[in-house]
This record gives sequence, structure tokens and C-alpha cells, in this order.
Amino acid sequence: MRVVNRVLALLVSLAVIAVGVVVIIEVVAQRVGVDPVVVDWHATYRWAQRTTWSAGVVRLICVLLAALGLVLLAAQLKPRRAGRLPLRSDQPATDLAITRRSLTSTIRGAVGDVDGVTDTRVAVRRRRIRVRAHARAPHTADGVPTREAVTQAAQRRLDALQLRHTPKLAVRISAREG
Repeated sequence: MRVVNRVLALLVSLAVIAVGVVVIIEVVAQRVGVDPVVVDWHATYRWAQRTTWSAGVVRLICVLLAALGLVLLAAQLKPRRAGRLPLRSDQPATDLAITRRSLTSTIRGAVGDVDGVTDTRVAVRRRRIRVRAHARAPHTADGVPTREAVTQAAQRRLDALQLRHTPKLAVRISAREG
């Protein structure tokens, strides 16, 4: 959503700059006594004088602007993805948090230390952490199922971090021979 907001902000700012430049050009041209240079605003002004508020085209423009406003409002009301997950602290004046990226690499490191795990993908969401790991065998060298070992390693790391709201852990293992 951050990219969409930045693109929308860029487009709106460019439009405002363009309108401002056109207004400046037209005001200078009118003060100098020259006909409109970029936009024939005299014709637009005459059209606006003879068009009533109840005209179909005016209503259509109003409906389109209201719909655009509602779309932008809905986009802004959608909760943004939390960039930081809060941690517990003994001191009330201390604000501790971990970024998603740091949590992802921490969990990936814990899972990567499990015997037999060759590749790990971790996705951190607000309420769930998904771990997908590839293992050479369905069991570790100790005879423990790889899924259980991965889940325990990730859960131990999560518990050590002391998140205020611990996300649910979902683990998927695919075993590869070799």
C-alpha cells in the first residue's frame, strides 16, 4: 500500500503543479492583454454561467468526484501493515519493538539451525508467521520429526523475543531426498 500511496501522491502533486503553471500563464496573458494561451477559459466560464446545477453533466461530474473521494477514503481507512511488532518491557516508559524484516531473519536463522533443513522461507504477518522449510529427510538425526523440530526452534525463538502479542506459528515442511 505504501507504493500505491506514493504513486498517488506523485500524480496528485504533478497535477496540482501543472494546474498552477497553467493558471499563472493564463493570468499573465490576461494582464498583458493576450488571448488565452493554453486553455480557453472564457468559453469554460460562459458554459458554467449558462449551465444549471440540475443539468445531467453537472450531476455526472459530482457523482464521479464523490465516487473517487469514497475510493480514496476507503484506501486510507484500510489498516496498514504493521512495520514493527511491539515487545514486552519491564519499564512502562520504554517502547520496544522489532521490525518485520528482523523478525523474519531471526526466525529463519532459528529454523536454519535445525539439522537437515536446507532452505527456509518465512512470512511475518500481524497475527501469523508462516514457515516453509525444505528438509533432506522427514526426521532429524536424533529421530525427531523435522516438522516438530522446526516448530520447536521457531517457537523457542519467538518466546525468547517476548512479543506483546505472539503471532500464531504455521509450519510446513517439504522433504527432499539428497
